[in-house]
Amino acid sequence: MRFKFPKYFRFWGLAFRYSLFFLVAILIIFFIAFVYSYGYSVRLLVEGAQKDADILTQQTIVRFENTLLPVELVPQTLVHALENPNVSYNDVIRIAKDFVIRNDVVFGSALAFEPYAFDKDTYWYAAYTFERSTGVIQKMLGGRNYDYFTKDWFRLPKLLNKPVWTEPYFDKGGGDTLMCTYSVPIYKSVNGSRKFIGVLTMDISLATFQEIVNGIKVYKSGYGFLISHNGRILTFPKPGFVNKNILDVARKGKGTETILAIKNMMNGKTGFSSMDGLEAKHSSSFISYAPVSSTGWSFGIMFPSRELLSDLLQFLKDLLWIFSFSLVALLITTVLITRRLTRPISRLVEATRKIGQGDFHAKLPIRKSRDEIAQLTKAFSVMQDELSSYILNLQETTIAKEKIESELNVAHTIQMGMLPRGFNTPENWDLFATIDPAKAVGGDLYDFFYLDPDHLCIAIGDVAGKGVPASLFMMVTRTLLRAKLIANRPIEEVMQSINKELCLENPNQMFVTFFAGIVDLKTGEMDFCNAGHNYPYIISADGKVRQLKVRNGLPLGIFDTEKYTSGRFSFHSREILVLSTDGITDALNKSNDFFGEAQLTESLAMLANKSSKELTETLIYQLKRFSTGTEQADDITILALQYKDPRASKSDSMQNVQLNLANQLTELDKLVVQLESLAESWKIPGKTIMELNLVIEELFTNIVFYAFEEKSDHRIIVNFALMDSHRLRIQIIDDGKPFNLLEAKVSDQFGKPLEERKIGGLGIHFVREMMDGVEYQRTNDQNIVTLTKNF
Repeated sequence: MRFKFPKYFRFWGLAFRYSLFFLVAILIIFFIAFVYSYGYSVRLLVEGAQKDADILTQQTIVRFENTLLPVELVPQTLVHALENPNVSYNDVIRIAKDFVIRNDVVFGSALAFEPYAFDKDTYWYAAYTFERSTGVIQKMLGGRNYDYFTKDWFRLPKLLNKPVWTEPYFDKGGGDTLMCTYSVPIYKSVNGSRKFIGVLTMDISLATFQEIVNGIKVYKSGYGFLISHNGRILTFPKPGFVNKNILDVARKGKGTETILAIKNMMNGKTGFSSMDGLEAKHSSSFISYAPVSSTGWSFGIMFPSRELLSDLLQFLKDLLWIFSFSLVALLITTVLITRRLTRPISRLVEATRKIGQGDFHAKLPIRKSRDEIAQLTKAFSVMQDELSSYILNLQETTIAKEKIESELNVAHTIQMGMLPRGFNTPENWDLFATIDPAKAVGGDLYDFFYLDPDHLCIAIGDVAGKGVPASLFMMVTRTLLRAKLIANRPIEEVMQSINKELCLENPNQMFVTFFAGIVDLKTGEMDFCNAGHNYPYIISADGKVRQLKVRNGLPLGIFDTEKYTSGRFSFHSREILVLSTDGITDALNKSNDFFGEAQLTESLAMLANKSSKELTETLIYQLKRFSTGTEQADDITILALQYKDPRASKSDSMQNVQLNLANQLTELDKLVVQLESLAESWKIPGKTIMELNLVIEELFTNIVFYAFEEKSDHRIIVNFALMDSHRLRIQIIDDGKPFNLLEAKVSDQFGKPLEERKIGGLGIHFVREMMDGVEYQRTNDQNIVTLTKNF
């Protein structure tokens, strides 16, 4: 059976989410308080532990001092007594023996002399008294097996000229136990100077200090230890550490804090710090240490940090359990209360859902109180009424908008329908025009019509503005042109008459830039008038582009008294006149760069010797590609007129041939057919055609395979031009990735045997070898490869 949560605990409900947010806020507050309390408590515990440890350390040191003070005073007093002639060495030995017997701390005492100092016939003399469990033992030290002259307890006082505590040592052959010795030098006055003659010592067994240290209890496993000023361990809970150098122990797997604390102890400093335990690797502990001033030793008390914090951690665990149970109870209580408070909202949501589904008369819950939910219900009631009214108005507005859009579509159809579409011209003329409005209807226009069989009128204009007003103003201008332009009437008079008509009843102060020309189809002469319009472009047969920089007056519709003049232009064979509006040069790309006149000039230069239709369509394609991803801001209009002098030889039309191919390998067949046709028309030898076939096929294949990253359709243009009777020029244009074949590395396979040559890499070599000239340029985001072949 599938388990379902009760409705009060559904996770997507407002009650649960509100309770969850409330719970998260409490958790954040508790976490902050918990972290602060924990840190503060730890600090207090550490401070308290430090004070207790410092007190215990000082108390223990006092015990050490009280124990060691008599040990130091007795030998010093006896040595001082020897200066009295009435005190003999035997008296000193006797007193020292009594002190050993009566003092539980002292293990033994020795009176040792320099060679022949005690008796001129005795080399070694050291009377040693020490205590065993069986009683007090006396014996003489010295001999080859026990050369006490080399022992620290005899050698150091002699060198330092002062009493000395020795490092811990095992007195083999003497007391045969682990001990420390306090040695006081004995001097004798000889000829007015003091001469060292021996030492009086007191030995203390380390077991004595161990008993004192063992009485120290710090938490469960804390302990104390005593080290000498050179780092020798005098006492430690574990016997294996005694008499070892504490630095050697501390360096085995311990941290820098441990080493620092040990060095501070050896330097006689007082302190409290954290460190690793000496007996357990990486056991976090605290240490309190202070020096034993009389001996230069140092005493430390160490206890694990976990024991210091154990009670606190247990308290925090109990607190977390209590807090967790409290949170669960709080969550349940909050969900129940919030659910009760939000039940009216749930009912309001259900009613709102019905309203959203179109039931604008759905019944809202009734609230008699004056709380926020009642106010919200009233607001929804008002919204319900206003929404009903809004939907009704929206339906009426939608109907009206659809009607307007329908009328705009009709206006667009009428506008496009009024533009001439049949581009019928004599054989030696080629005309084509197109318009691309920025809106449904636009303010650009083009027109052409015959005044008589020998005279053609062409015109282009751009109304200031867009939309329906501009479209109407454009249609009025076109109508006036056709109405006023009759045969043999000067073009400047026609423009002046149109300007006066447009200035009348023009409250919106609209105007139009306008260019109109009358072309004599027999002579190639054109009379024109430019009323503030963009300069026309002239493309010559050799690819040069220039502008017809003549303006004959202001735009139409500004001043009714404006005077206009005319100009004349004579077409040369294969020249193309291009009329356009500023929608081309003002087009923007994603980087807010204009297409501009310079780029338009470069594009037109590459389109020389094309038909008017190919020129117009290619230019529109380049413009759309340039402005991909941006919204068209202005109308785009182009009219192209090309003249071919009928007096030129019939073969002139064959001097330039262009193929517009798709980026598909199947288009190679068209290239082969075209080359065969050119071979026959231009009398090109078969060997030359074979070489051209190889080169063009290589370049075309490389473009198809490598020039385009995406799989979309692209165009590859191939131009053939016969420069003279023995020279051919081929131009291949694509808009793919940049690739300069003149900079490409030529294959190095030619000097190798055939079986060692790699496949590929020979195409560029064939192109350079078989052609008489190879040029490359990257213009307007297009690769242009120009090949020259002599035959």
